[in-house]
Amino acid sequence: MSDTLKLTSHPVSDLAPVYSKTADLSAEPRTLDRDLIAVVTIFLIAVTYHIQNPLMQFNTQFGSAFRNATLQPVMAVGLVIAAAALIGKPRTLRNNPLKTGATIILILYILFVVLAILFDFNLSGAIFGIDQTVFVERLNETSPLAPLEQALSLTTLFVYPAYLAVILLWQPWTRLDVYRKSLRKQSAALIVAVIVLVLWEGLINVFRIQEFLLPRPSVIGGTFAETYPRLVSAGWNTFQNAFWGFVVGCGAGMLTGIFAARFTAFSKAMLPVAVAINAIPIIALAPIFNNWFGALNPVSKIAIVAMLTYFPAMISTVRGLTSVDVLSLELMKSYAASQWDIFRKLRLPNALPYIFSALKVATTLSMIGAIVSEYFGGATTGLGYRIRDDAGLFKYPEAWSAILIAALFGIMFYMLVSAVERALMSWHVSFREK
Repeated sequence: MSDTLKLTSHPVSDLAPVYSKTADLSAEPRTLDRDLIAVVTIFLIAVTYHIQNPLMQFNTQFGSAFRNATLQPVMAVGLVIAAAALIGKPRTLRNNPLKTGATIILILYILFVVLAILFDFNLSGAIFGIDQTVFVERLNETSPLAPLEQALSLTTLFVYPAYLAVILLWQPWTRLDVYRKSLRKQSAALIVAVIVLVLWEGLINVFRIQEFLLPRPSVIGGTFAETYPRLVSAGWNTFQNAFWGFVVGCGAGMLTGIFAARFTAFSKAMLPVAVAINAIPIIALAPIFNNWFGALNPVSKIAIVAMLTYFPAMISTVRGLTSVDVLSLELMKSYAASQWDIFRKLRLPNALPYIFSALKVATTLSMIGAIVSEYFGGATTGLGYRIRDDAGLFKYPEAWSAILIAALFGIMFYMLVSAVERALMSWHVSFREK
C-alpha cells in the first residue's frame, strides 16, 4: 500500500546526548545543600588561615574571634569534613582534569592546616626555620616578627588557590536555576524579615524609644561587629556545655526509650515520672544543680541540659519503635525473623524520623538550658553570664549581640543535626521527594 505509515528510525547515537543531558538534569541536586557546604568550606578556609599564624590570630579582629584553644581543632576537623562532602565520590572526578586539579589543591591545603593546627607543625614555619612553639604562643617582644611575616606571605600564596579550588568544585554558575527557584520559594520569608527590621528601626525613631528599652537593629549590628571576637569565644564555651548535655540527655533518653518499647510495664511506669520531671521549670533547677555540683563546675550546666533533652528523646524513641506498620511486622514474623532482626530492619528505621525530630528540638533546648544555667551562676566565660552582666550595666546593645551569637550557635547546631539526619536517612521518602 502506498499510504502505509512509514516510521523513521533514529540512530542511537543521535539520541544518546539527549538521554545523557536528561540524566544529568535528574542527577543535579535541586536544593541548596551543596551551596551551603561550599560556603562553609570557604569560611573554614578563612578561619584556619587566620589561626595558623599568630600574626593573624592575635593582630586581626577575625582571627582573635577563634583564639579559643578548644575551638581551633574543631575548625580544622570541620574543614576536613566539609571538603570531603564537597569533593564527593572519586568517580565523579573522572575525565574532568579541572576538578581533579582543584581537588588536589584543596587536599594539599587541608594537609597543611591539619599539620599546623592538630599536630603543631607549621610547614611554612619549618621552611623559614621558625621554632614551632612560636605558633602556639601569644606575640611578645621576643617574637620573631620578620620570619613570621615571611611565613604568612607564603601561606597567603597558598590560600588563594584553595579558595579557587572550592569555587571550581562548587561551580555556582551552573546552579542559577536552583538559586532562582530557592529565591522564589523563600521570597515571602525574606520580605517579612526586611519589613520587621525596617519597622523596628523606624518605630523606635518615630516614638523615640529609649535604647535601654529596645536598641535599634543598626545599633545592635554595629555593636555586634565590634564585640563578636569575644562573643564567639563565650558562645563556644556555652555551646560545649550544651553539646555534652545534649549527648548525655538524648543518649539516655534513646536508651530508655528502647528499653521502654521492649517492656510495656516499664514504659507505663516511667512515663508519669518523665512527664513530672519535664514539668519542673528550669529556673528552679538551675540554682539547685549549681548547689549540688558547684556553680563553677561545668557538670551542673551539663546536668541541666541533660534533664531538658531527656524527655523529648525518650518519648519520640518509644513512639517510633512502637508505631510500626502491623502488616510489615506480621510479614517479618511469618518469615521467622528474630527480635533483633525486627528491631534492626523494621523498628529502628521506622523510629529514625521520630528520633531526629526530637534531636532537632533538643538542639534549641540545649542552648536555652546552658544559657539559663550560666545566668544563675557559673564561670564568667559563658554567654549567660555575659548577658546578665551587660543587662545589669544597661549595656543593652552588647546584651542583644550576645543573644544574636546564641541564636547563631543554636542554628548551626540545628543544621548539624539536620545534616546527620540527611546522611543517615537519604533513603527516606521525605528526602527522595526534595
